[in-house]
This record gives sequence, C-alpha cells and structure tokens, in this order.
Amino acid sequence: MTAIRTSRTRARLSRRAFLGSVGASAALLPLLEAEQALGAPSLFPKRLVTIAWSNGVAQPSFFPAADDPTANVIMQPLAALKSKVTLVAGLDYKLMLDGGHTYDGHFAFPTMFTGTYKNLGGQSSAATGASIDQVVSTAVAKTANLPMPLLTITVQGNSTSYRADGTQNTGETQVARLYSTLFASKAMPSPQLTALTARRKSVLDYLIPELSSFAARRGTDDRAKISAHLDTIRQIETSLSATAGAACSPVSPGAAPDYPSTVKAFSDLVAMALSCDVTRSVAISWAGDGGSSPGAMPFLNIGADNGGGLGDVHAIAHQGVPGYPKKIVIDTWYIQQLAYLAGALDAVSEGAGTLLDNSLLVMGNDMCEGSLHLVAGLPFILVGSAGGALKTGRTVKVGSWATTTTANYWQSGKTGVPHNQLLASISNLMDIPATSFGTGYTGTLAELA
Repeated sequence: MTAIRTSRTRARLSRRAFLGSVGASAALLPLLEAEQALGAPSLFPKRLVTIAWSNGVAQPSFFPAADDPTANVIMQPLAALKSKVTLVAGLDYKLMLDGGHTYDGHFAFPTMFTGTYKNLGGQSSAATGASIDQVVSTAVAKTANLPMPLLTITVQGNSTSYRADGTQNTGETQVARLYSTLFASKAMPSPQLTALTARRKSVLDYLIPELSSFAARRGTDDRAKISAHLDTIRQIETSLSATAGAACSPVSPGAAPDYPSTVKAFSDLVAMALSCDVTRSVAISWAGDGGSSPGAMPFLNIGADNGGGLGDVHAIAHQGVPGYPKKIVIDTWYIQQLAYLAGALDAVSEGAGTLLDNSLLVMGNDMCEGSLHLVAGLPFILVGSAGGALKTGRTVKVGSWATTTTANYWQSGKTGVPHNQLLASISNLMDIPATSFGTGYTGTLAELA
C-alpha cells in the first residue's frame, strides 16, 4: 500500500477527492483500504443492522438440539455461514412480563430493540428510550460525518427504531426513493441529472470511464473491490426496474410479487450503503407488529389458511401445531432473506475478512410462537462478529434454558433472562460501553464475549 505522507498524496488517494472531481456522490465507490488507513485505530469500521419480523416461529423446527445454530430446518438457509451465526436461546421481554403483559406479543415492537415499555391502554404500547440502532448511530456521529448516520427501513408495519425521548423514527418504505436518497449524485448539475433521468440512462454509464481509470491506478485488492461494486450497482438497478411500479403506486408492498422483490431490493441497498460507508447503523422491519402484516404470502404456495384465505400468515401462526407445516415454510423464507443479506455483506472483502465479519446483524421477533403470543423464549439471531468481538458459530442458551438437558428446552414455561442484557451486550460489542440497556435490568450476557 502506498505510504500517505503529504496533503498532496492524501488528495491523490482520497476517494472523496476523486469523486468530487468527476461530480459524483461518495456513495458510488466502496470503502477502499488506502482511505481507511488514514483513519481510526481499527482498519475497518463496525456496522450494526437490526431486523424485526413477527408472529413467532415454529419452535421445534427452529431451535437446534445441538450447538450448531443452523442445524434445524428453519435455520438451514444460513448453513453456509454457520461459522458466523450465533443463536441466543432463552431471552424474555422481561419488562412486559413483569408488568402483566405476558401475552401481548403483537405489541412488542417498541420493546424489541429499546428494552423499554410504556402501556398506552389495553395492549397498545410505546417506547420510552432509544433503540440500539439509534444509540450506535449517535455514538458513530461523534467521530464520523456520514451521509446517513441512521438508515431506517419499514418494508411493512412499524419501525422498531426510536430516539432517546421515545419518538419513533420513520422508516423508508419506497425502494426507488431510498436509492435516490443514497446514491443519486447531488454534485451533478441539475439539468444534466434531469437529462440523464429522462433518458433512463444508467448511473454506471456516466461513471464507468472515471471509475475504470481510477481503478487502474489502484492496487489489486482495490481494483477487485471496485469491479465488484460496479456489478452490485448493476444488480440494484435491475431490481429497481422490477419494483419501480410498486414503489410509485399506493399498492401494498405485501401484494405478490412486490413483497419478496422489495425485501430483496432493500437488502441490496443496505449492503451497498454499508460497503460505501454511507451509514453504519440500519434498522429494518420486514413485517408489522399487531398481527396485520405481512398478510398473505401466495408466492410461497402454501395454500389456504384455516379461514379459507390465501395463506394469511397471522391466521396460520394462530393455528399453533396444526399450522406448523405451513409456518415452517414461512419462517424458513424469512431466514432465507437474512441469509441473502448476510451473504451480500460476506461477499465484500475487507482486509483479511469481509464486511459481514465487521458487522453485526441482529434479527428478533415480537413473540415466541404465533398461537401463544408469549413474550418469553424469544427467537434472536446474530450474524457476524462485530470485528471479532463476538464468538460465533454456536447456540448460546441462557437462563434456565442453559441447564435444561432435554431436546425440547425451547418449550414455554422456562425462565429466561431479560433481553435488555442482549442489548447491553450488543452495545459493548459495538464499542459503546454499557452495563445496562433500557429500563429496569442490569447486566450483560457474558456468554457472548
């Protein structure tokens, strides 16, 4: 790597200087090793992505009997990445349990990543503090001026991202609009940008000569990264053309085939935003709290639910054991989406590791199982190691789950630990020291270090 000694050489190698000279957004080039060497003690930054889905899981086909977190059928889509997966078993929304809201699982999104809970009457609830994605974003903003400190996406339902005062962060719902926000060049002259848009000209067509020339002056690793980055942009543009109609119309994004294509397109955008260092903290909701979404998923071909509808997810979840064959298909699909996003991050090289290695994906559900609505024994999945801070490739059983030797350790009735301890542990993994997180419970999960 070329030594960076003077302002002249720094300007020559600076990603932003280059992009400024061609009138392009900094989002259009991946994070390169030469620029990282100018910065902080760690070669590559840590990133956090939180993901929420709902209606619980078919537990016997989710929690593994052995240590391999991907051994059971629902988790199989992550098998290729099992060395980077951690399944945490035995977490409870303890604040809700202690307040007598044991079966209010459909109203747990405000608690999921904040560790706080405020009842608004009946089963309605709100958060009273910041979510972990907001905490990470705020901490990063003290040391890095990123284009988008916090990226919040709501494919369906409700955002799980909250500010310190409990105000909910609004999630982006439109793929095309997020693409423009993240990657449209604000430095281009407006008439030129309008002309390019009118002609439906690819951003790549504008940048390829400059990027190719720039890549030719880089080292082997950076050239490969720029080449892969260009391929990723082309894939995103292809997915945008498939979802443009849905993004610009009032049709529900859950209607087939828009829901699966929208989830995938958002995942592509997240992967690129992290790769480009546009953001380091992302909060995604793939489904909604309250039992109303994602509605039917006819693209899974699971047939009718018990009410005769086209496979409504909520109705199937309510069946409990009789609905498990269909629920397993639904749950597996969500893990496939997690595997797709994790795989996209793992495909981006960063030094001796990957973007996934320097990230932490945290996927949580609002309840344990769809027919119970119980806020104990919750499924939480971690992918990535936050730069090596997390020991991965295992199932971590906590609370009384840790001492249960039977194969059905996941059954309801077991005592878990407050999921606040998971959130506090995540804060520490992201280099934000914490001994507690949210309301009422202290401590971390020592098993994760």
